[in-house]
Amino acid sequence: MFQRTQLREGMTVRSIDGEKLGKVFSLGDDAFHIEKGLFFPKDYLVRYADISDIRDGEIILMHGRESLRNLSDTDRYGTTTGYDTTTTGLGTSAGLGATGLGTDTGLRADTGIKDRTWEARRTEEVAIPVHKEELDVTRRDVSAGEVRVHKDVVEEVKTVEVPVRRERARVERRNVDPGRPAMNASFQEETVVVPLRAEEVDVQKRAVVDEEVVIHKDSIEEERRVAESVRREEVEISSPDDADNRRSLNLTPDDDPLLRR
Repeated sequence: MFQRTQLREGMTVRSIDGEKLGKVFSLGDDAFHIEKGLFFPKDYLVRYADISDIRDGEIILMHGRESLRNLSDTDRYGTTTGYDTTTTGLGTSAGLGATGLGTDTGLRADTGIKDRTWEARRTEEVAIPVHKEELDVTRRDVSAGEVRVHKDVVEEVKTVEVPVRRERARVERRNVDPGRPAMNASFQEETVVVPLRAEEVDVQKRAVVDEEVVIHKDSIEEERRVAESVRREEVEISSPDDADNRRSLNLTPDDDPLLRR
């Protein structure tokens, strides 16, 4: 809960939804006064327990614009027409001194209004969001490595048996019939040339497919455990009237917060 030392006169007061309500013109022990404005037709008394936050020198109350209009119509907040020690009311605005507190004029606030004020405080619902962090797990593809297939050229000697043919000359003499006449006999020297042929081996190389190397990619699934720290908010409630009356809430949606003490 915010204390008197954290406030000062002249600070702007706004509702929880940012609507400007007025300015602080006096401070008491348990409450402070807001000057009259659009929402409050009179100067109104607000308890320190109704402050939600103080940001940039401005006071933010726990209530929204519509709630404050209803509270203004039903006189939930105490007016500054009297001084009452039980409701921490302050003196009239006409009798404010240097400290902003008025002198006791002898007037007292209507106890019926005070009772209605506390009843309104008990029945109004103020929702305070309690946050926590949850893990959102997503997956993304990353490079896990690569497979390289390298081919080297290796030379080897391959021997093949190839049959080849060649011609050779064979000279023989044989007898003929006696008395056979000679044709075209010139009686001159003559040389007869008979060519001989042979087969040579010519080697030619051509590329053929010897075998294939096939690479397959399969997708396998595995379980991976991921751990990460998360944050959550815990609510601690303290009563402004009893410093020892504290309770801590760590509720599930089925719990009743009014029964957890």
